[in-house]
Amino acid sequence: MNFGDKWAAASVLKNPRRSFLADPVKILDALRAANRGAVIQAFDAKCVASVRQIHAAAVAAHLAFKAGTNISKKMEMELLLRLAADTQIWRALDRLGVRADTEEVGLCVLADDRASAARIAEELARAVGGVEVDDDYLMRSERLAKAAEFYSIEEAEIESVQASSRAEAIFILILERIATLDLRR
Repeated sequence: MNFGDKWAAASVLKNPRRSFLADPVKILDALRAANRGAVIQAFDAKCVASVRQIHAAAVAAHLAFKAGTNISKKMEMELLLRLAADTQIWRALDRLGVRADTEEVGLCVLADDRASAARIAEELARAVGGVEVDDDYLMRSERLAKAAEFYSIEEAEIESVQASSRAEAIFILILERIATLDLRR
């Protein structure tokens, strides 16, 4: 995906390698050192209902830095804050941090050009391991229920959204939480 002067690549992988889960920071730091200027982040993807949600968080983080409304000094952390729709770094890390028992890892890479974003995302996916999942997998009803709980979305909110389906209503509300984070500061 392209926005402004950046390219974003994102995905969700289930069943990541245990070696990645044992020390994700080491792998991320090595990739970041080899790809200066790129934003490279991995996180627990339990709240992700669509890869488009990761793109929305990346755009929100990018725009926050451009507008000077960023919460964190680092774009990688700002991405997690936006994805978690939370203003507290410690809470975003607690909710989205990769741990030994993480079942799905989300990936996001921001780079200056499409080729770099794709190449770095492929390197990161190889390091994480596992199997990439699609939006049909991410939009399953039990997963959407967990995402709604993660974002504190209530049934009344879901029912009030004019959408073609319950899944679409939840997704719209998740995007709203990401987009309106600055209003809750």
